[in-house]
Amino acid sequence: MLTSLSLFNPLFFGFCGIFPLSAALTYLMIQVNISAEPMQRSSHDAPTPTAGGLAFISVFWITQLALFLISSSPSSSLLYRFLPVYGLASFVLAIISLRDDYKPLSYRFRLFIHLVCVTLIVSQGLQIQFPAFGLDTNGWIAAIITGFCLVSLINGANFVDGLNGLLSGCFLISLVFNVLTILPAHSSVISFYVFLFFSVLGFFVFNFPRARIFMGDIGSTFLGLTVGFSALISQFYYPLATDIAWVHKGFIYALTPLGFLWFDVGFTLLRRAILRYRLTEPHRDHLIHILNDCGYSHTFVSCLYFFLTALMGGLTLLSHYGYLTFLSFFLIYSFAQMLFCFWVFHQKQHRHKSKSS
Repeated sequence: MLTSLSLFNPLFFGFCGIFPLSAALTYLMIQVNISAEPMQRSSHDAPTPTAGGLAFISVFWITQLALFLISSSPSSSLLYRFLPVYGLASFVLAIISLRDDYKPLSYRFRLFIHLVCVTLIVSQGLQIQFPAFGLDTNGWIAAIITGFCLVSLINGANFVDGLNGLLSGCFLISLVFNVLTILPAHSSVISFYVFLFFSVLGFFVFNFPRARIFMGDIGSTFLGLTVGFSALISQFYYPLATDIAWVHKGFIYALTPLGFLWFDVGFTLLRRAILRYRLTEPHRDHLIHILNDCGYSHTFVSCLYFFLTALMGGLTLLSHYGYLTFLSFFLIYSFAQMLFCFWVFHQKQHRHKSKSS
């Protein structure tokens, strides 16, 4: 149960303190103007300030540190057991990603750093639980699967950060459903989500609908790591029984609101592999890019994905509360995703025919 810190308190503090501070630092980053030059996979034409993720990362960690210091019993929250290693991993990731935003680094070096950061977290015993198979301890199989998932989320978030407000907006919506699936939870966990929400919101207002600044790799990789970390933490706070699940429901339900984005990444990489394209070269093959190239604006595509994230979040809650079996949930999502892919490629074909004629 929420004890010393009610849900209202972090909401009030987040809106009145964290949000304006994050917005102010984001505005400062616009003035600093670390510009992102348009590249092959870019969706913008003119140099635009980037590395805006530095603002919301800084605000988030300042508030988390303050909360830890004023907490009367931080040891009572399991979150605080893993927060230091998550902080260290995000710090290392931020340094390398900020350097990459300023001057691009090789993908091999960046991937190596991603593996180091993930290893830091997994080595502390924070791993995906597989209740039906008994893989809920520090087994090497669970560690490998967890590491692969975290690296995939870090890079996946980076891949889909291509349109104004897309990643940050979908992330904000998913946070709302993440909280709803773990209530009631320890006050520190609720504060973790709420402070994260308002930190990112301070950046979002400058990134959508018109992008005055981009979050950069420093922001997208942090959000990918955070999605994975929060999903792992959710396993300890998920309120319903999950003993017979193949994969812990707390982990699954933390990821499903962003299901359309994760599918976009996996589907695009698989399609490029089948077509024998180099997976490491810049590209605009994602579904979000196809829609944008078909003439749909950043605002339309981002809002469409906001709706899909909310839809998946609603289905997640229905499954969580038992109104949908997990199989029904999966089938509905699969059918919706199939229809969406069909519609996207139909738009692409129609665009191609219009250009030919």
